[in-house]
Amino acid sequence: MTRPIVLVEFSPSGGLFQFAVQLGQALARRGERVILLTGPNPEFTSSQPGFTIKSSLPTWHPADTEVLSKPLRLARRGLRAGQLMVAWLVLAAVLLRIRPRAVLWSHWRFTFEPMFVVLITHLVRKSTFGIVAHEPLPRSDARDTSTPKSGRLVDAAFAAAWRRMDVAFVLGPRTREVVLEHFEPGGEVVVIPHGDEGLLVTNDDAVAVSDTGPVALFFGTWTTYKGIDVLLDAFALVRRQLPAAELVLAGAVGADVDHASLLRRAAEIGNVDARAGYVAHTDVAGIVQSARVVVTPYVRASQSGVAHLAFTFGRPVIASAVGDLPDVVRDGETGLLVPAGDAAALAAAMVTLLTDPDLAERLGCTGRSFLTESWSVAADRIVLSLEGAS
Repeated sequence: MTRPIVLVEFSPSGGLFQFAVQLGQALARRGERVILLTGPNPEFTSSQPGFTIKSSLPTWHPADTEVLSKPLRLARRGLRAGQLMVAWLVLAAVLLRIRPRAVLWSHWRFTFEPMFVVLITHLVRKSTFGIVAHEPLPRSDARDTSTPKSGRLVDAAFAAAWRRMDVAFVLGPRTREVVLEHFEPGGEVVVIPHGDEGLLVTNDDAVAVSDTGPVALFFGTWTTYKGIDVLLDAFALVRRQLPAAELVLAGAVGADVDHASLLRRAAEIGNVDARAGYVAHTDVAGIVQSARVVVTPYVRASQSGVAHLAFTFGRPVIASAVGDLPDVVRDGETGLLVPAGDAAALAAAMVTLLTDPDLAERLGCTGRSFLTESWSVAADRIVLSLEGAS
């Protein structure tokens, strides 16, 4: 039997897991044997021949809708770090048993994770090792999420893991530059496209952009680096020109956001529907299709699955011109671009699309067509690169 390609995604739900599932499906459609190793009770199973999802890792779901106090969040973070360390030990044992043709990670956060990567690359012989680097630089989830973590130990750990990579995949040319600037990868750094979010499309009737009201959507974790404070400032300006405008905030509350203060600010502005908590995959389509435009006002970014989610449902995107977002959110073609941190420019763009449903629909439809065949292209590049690196 052909040795498999193993994808590793510790979380069994959420955006990175959904990306891994769709990538696994695309690789299997290309004729590869693929195994996705993940945590318990994954939110999706596989019916694609050649692609298997295995709940081998003792991790957790991000579907925690309870908003905890800061001390409790920090305590839970510590417990989960210990749980994740056990999951890495289990992963090493599973990979030793499987002896895969290739292993692809998606990201590393804690300093000990790249240490495990180095260990595994020494233990598991005759495998090709790589990463689909959604976010190549180590960043804090608890303090300042807008800047990379740095320090002698973390820098050395991440650099060592990158040197062990036979190949690396990134989701845009600027992210490739970041990798080459900060690390010395052991192999080629290849740009692949991010596909659509077809996994989240339901059988319900589609809602056209022209059938929506003046509703803007912020989808994903409420956190500093995603510019949620700038968005609220911008929406206050929007409501002065367009009192009927609505803003939906849907996603989990990040550790660097004061939930109570954010809700007070939202109440002062008015017409803000704040839906704190993880959004179940069965609810995503309804939320996205209720909006006329999706907003990603990020302070920093490499790429955004939210933009691809919006395009999947034919919604235009207003995005900050950071990272590789301008390659996907093409100004005047699939959405509108604004400078990061500029509330006035963000407000003007929101008013433009909220008051012109025909323009919003045209941009959203172009965005949807932009994603055609993206998963197939990504799978082709990955397989060819793995063959070249082996």
